Amino acid sequence: MKMKTYSIYGFITACLFLSACNDDFLDKQRTDALSSETYWVSEENAEMAVTACYGFFGDEWWTTFLTCATDDSYAWSNWPCDVMYVNDGSATTSLGTFSHFWTHSYQAIAAANNVTDNIDKVTDMDDDTRARLTAEARFVRAYAYQHLVGYYGDVPLIKHVQSDPSEYYVSRTSKDSIVDFIVSEIDDFANDLPVSYDAADWGRATRGAALALKARTLLYNGEWEKAAEAAKAVMDLGVYSIDPDFGSLFDGSNENSSEIIMSAQYTSTYKSSLATWICGPTLGGWSEVVPLQSLVDAFECTDGKTIDESPLYDPEHSFQNRDPRLDMTIILPGDVVNGNTIDVTASGSSDGLGKNNASYSGYYYKKYVPTEISGSYDANCTNDIILFRYAEVLLTYAEAKIEAGDIDQSVYDAINEVRGRADVRMPAITTGKSQNELREIIRRERRVEFAMEEERLFDIRRWEIAEDVIPGKLYGILNNYNTDRSDYGSHVLVGTRVFDASRDYLWPIPQSEMDLNKNLVQNPNW
Repeated sequence: MKMKTYSIYGFITACLFLSACNDDFLDKQRTDALSSETYWVSEENAEMAVTACYGFFGDEWWTTFLTCATDDSYAWSNWPCDVMYVNDGSATTSLGTFSHFWTHSYQAIAAANNVTDNIDKVTDMDDDTRARLTAEARFVRAYAYQHLVGYYGDVPLIKHVQSDPSEYYVSRTSKDSIVDFIVSEIDDFANDLPVSYDAADWGRATRGAALALKARTLLYNGEWEKAAEAAKAVMDLGVYSIDPDFGSLFDGSNENSSEIIMSAQYTSTYKSSLATWICGPTLGGWSEVVPLQSLVDAFECTDGKTIDESPLYDPEHSFQNRDPRLDMTIILPGDVVNGNTIDVTASGSSDGLGKNNASYSGYYYKKYVPTEISGSYDANCTNDIILFRYAEVLLTYAEAKIEAGDIDQSVYDAINEVRGRADVRMPAITTGKSQNELREIIRRERRVEFAMEEERLFDIRRWEIAEDVIPGKLYGILNNYNTDRSDYGSHVLVGTRVFDASRDYLWPIPQSEMDLNKNLVQNPNW
């Protein structure tokens, strides 16, 4: 693999177009050209270089389209992201999705390495500021590596700027070694990060974000005791809490919530096109990313039982008596969103099955629909994108202790703190459950709590259930209202997927990288 060494000016220019941060935060960026030879002369320049690293957070392919590689969601188009081909049997090593996530992550790593390799050249900087800025860059690098090993397994570990052609051809480092690197890095720099920032620097990495990343990394890699310990360290900071208003975390109205540990930030100047991809025609969108019936069915009934177990479940009125998060996550027929009634069952509805740009499944996401949608299709959303929130920390703590066999009251308390959110109030999980029962509970809880938050792909891989939940027919809403369609009386057939367990638990190294780097070895059966 040959990694490009980007100039500092290149990073800052990219940041101007790609970054998604607070207005004050972004105001620190410069637009005048500076060469790499003369750049590292001031604290201001060092801070701008670190700010540029944050431009790699909030990538819309991560936020929006990754869910379509799982059993939660479906994408009908290959533009701008061709994730629709990942599980349909046609994917090759040249697929854009595989290349995008690889390239994006290594660009973030290159930006961070530029900081860590050069920041000591700045002499006019106090030690605490230098330590903090270095820690921020190392956080970005660790975050990128956590994603890379989740997608591809073993990947090249690059810790410094590649300045000589002899350094371009890097072999893959084992996943376990990279996980160890991430954890040791966080242990080394976490205390150099503040617990919080003032408003002008909201969005930078905090100690809580670093510990949350450590907990996630350890959980994903089955180091249960250490994952629980890292999650507990976040809990013990005492600065985060479950927000009483679930929906507000995602609609742009509550971006400084005490539940949000870290987010990629967008502003009126730096917008995304998130609303285009998830909204239906009534809200001006293209319905490219839509929920599937399997996700709808995962939400419990209000008695805390699954739809297969609960006497409250009525297939003819399947949205009644359900976990309130269902209606906060997915637009159900007749819901009013931003003053518009969205009813796919209504005759003539522009959101109905078969209409131009309407959902293929008959469902739309409500989660992340902004309260205000403005601008063109490629820049119409200012919603921040959550990277870490306290609910994940609590469920990480609970799952890690369950898997470690260390089941005590704190496990139930953590799960119930999430389920007991003021506008959710699902029945508490009662004590006395077996490890298997709690494992099933925590896995379902993660699915419904974190829908469209990029967790599901990593979860079904690490639980080794992708081979069970991915292949087969994909279904959408029950068509019991449109008699003109051949599927009347049945759930809408959206598509079909395949999954090869001997191959598909890892994505392939992109073919373009294989062609450039003779020392890379492809993942099995690709």
